[in-house]
Amino acid sequence: MKTGPALLLVLLLVFGSVSCSRQQRATLEQFKRYPHEHLQKSAFEPLAKLQTVEYKLREGETLASVARLRYGHQKYSSVIKLYNHIEDETKVAANETLRLPDMSDLLAQESLTKVVPQEVNLILCARAKYDRILDQLRTLSSTRADSIPDNLKQELFEAADDLQQVIESLKVLKPGVSAMPVRTIGQLEGCMGEMLGLTERLDSYGYDIDMVQQRFALAITYAIIWARDGFK
Repeated sequence: MKTGPALLLVLLLVFGSVSCSRQQRATLEQFKRYPHEHLQKSAFEPLAKLQTVEYKLREGETLASVARLRYGHQKYSSVIKLYNHIEDETKVAANETLRLPDMSDLLAQESLTKVVPQEVNLILCARAKYDRILDQLRTLSSTRADSIPDNLKQELFEAADDLQQVIESLKVLKPGVSAMPVRTIGQLEGCMGEMLGLTERLDSYGYDIDMVQQRFALAITYAIIWARDGFK
């Protein structure tokens, strides 16, 4: 049986993907032998340039621009929209007051900490660990660095390890929960994979670096929706 060029390319891609996945799992398993400290709640928002809980929207500002200042990325606009019960963000007028609590307080008010408190803390801890090395990762990416320092790798491994624990826990139904938060789990799995990938290579365009932040924001958004749906 002859193998055509197209089929050969497909096989190479498949085996390459499997090999990469195995390497990522092996690397994480190796790192998990080393205990690490978790961050305190006070360190959960390293990128926050707004420290206020109530914020009056200014002329020309959007939920995305406020999200970037308050939570570190424009994708958190979906969290602001949900929390403030905004149906159409394009109709939010200047001088409207938004509620912008710390993410840990926001998720507590959405009842997530009543059902999955440890999981929430680990997600926010992993998010903060990533956010506090974000500028360094971007600098390395822009300079087309071949590798990243061991101290940054350690932060990525620790954050990925936290997410792995969350994913495994969320797949087990708990009292008051009738269905897994499938979409949140999917984003966390993608986030973990992206972070492990960064320990091996950096995209010079910074796309993979940004994707981690996007996935964190989406995971939290879907978790809020899951809670509001009665954890179904």
